[in-house]
Amino acid sequence: MARRIELQGIVHDVLAAFVSRNNDMNGYWALGQLRNWIEREGASALDIPLAGEDLSKINPEISMVSQRFAATLQALMKSHNLPFEWVQDAHLTVELATIDRLNCSLRVVSDLGRGFEASCILLVLRHDPRRELRRAAASP
Repeated sequence: MARRIELQGIVHDVLAAFVSRNNDMNGYWALGQLRNWIEREGASALDIPLAGEDLSKINPEISMVSQRFAATLQALMKSHNLPFEWVQDAHLTVELATIDRLNCSLRVVSDLGRGFEASCILLVLRHDPRRELRRAAASP
């Protein structure tokens, strides 16, 4: 029988996929590009909705990331036999912690109002295509 406490493990797994070196946008590491976006916009943090009413307000630059990880969240819930209706709200947050570190977190709120959260701080340098290798399978 499925239980909402399983959402904690799913939150951890989605965040692990998000901070992974395999998370790329256009062939380059997504977090480096998101860091550039935060600095360019002069924002302290970037909020990426994965579920809930905020999905209609997505910035076009981050919609690809939002859609990919919303699908990842749904797929993991399906694999655990959990109905997606149990998720009332879900947001990935990326914020500049120090000059070279990002704090990435995921918070999921269940339909009963309970929050499940995971976060990590990692070293992320600015995206620079002159010094980075592009993934070969990436589309131009």
